Amino acid sequence: MKPHLVRWHNSYSEKGLVIVDVDDGKEDTLADLRTEVEHDKFPFAVLWDKEGKTVEKYKVEGYPAAYLIGIDGKVVWEGHPNAKESEANRYEALIKAELEKVKK
Repeated sequence: MKPHLVRWHNSYSEKGLVIVDVDDGKEDTLADLRTEVEHDKFPFAVLWDKEGKTVEKYKVEGYPAAYLIGIDGKVVWEGHPNAKESEANRYEALIKAELEKVKK
């Protein structure tokens, strides 16, 4: 999913999209996550949620999981982020639709 996240960040961050990658801290140590972020040079925020509070808040039951949260703070889409290109295009359409709301 990270290539999609990078592409979406590069394409839409100036239009208002904010991407945050949250690691729940169960599998990765903070040091391992830092190494990955530095190596891959992610252009968006990556958080290490040691206690898994974000996972609890959004009731994540499987990994990986992705959420598109609209400008109203409500979840617009949730699902498996490792999508085929056709599904990634559908997700991108949802992103564009939410960003259109920002202009209004």
